[in-house]
Amino acid sequence: MLSATKSHSRTLTPAFEPLLDLHEAASVLGMHWKTLEGKARQHEVPAFKVGKRWRFRLSSLNTWLETGLKSNTTDQAAVAGQEQNS
Repeated sequence: MLSATKSHSRTLTPAFEPLLDLHEAASVLGMHWKTLEGKARQHEVPAFKVGKRWRFRLSSLNTWLETGLKSNTTDQAAVAGQEQNS
């Protein structure tokens, strides 16, 4: 019974996701690190500071990108629809 409890508690504990630094995150996103730093300061991208340094979770950046892509696609479709109706 004890081993079942231990294995059950392991499945509930999320695995630690390694954090990306500013340069790594910028490389993944394909942008200059200064641009990403500005976006982080303006809270335009999911980021947080550890001490004085910006850190990023890859999963958060992926979600941010997916959300942006969906909203851009929706906006473009709405504009295209308006042009066809005109």
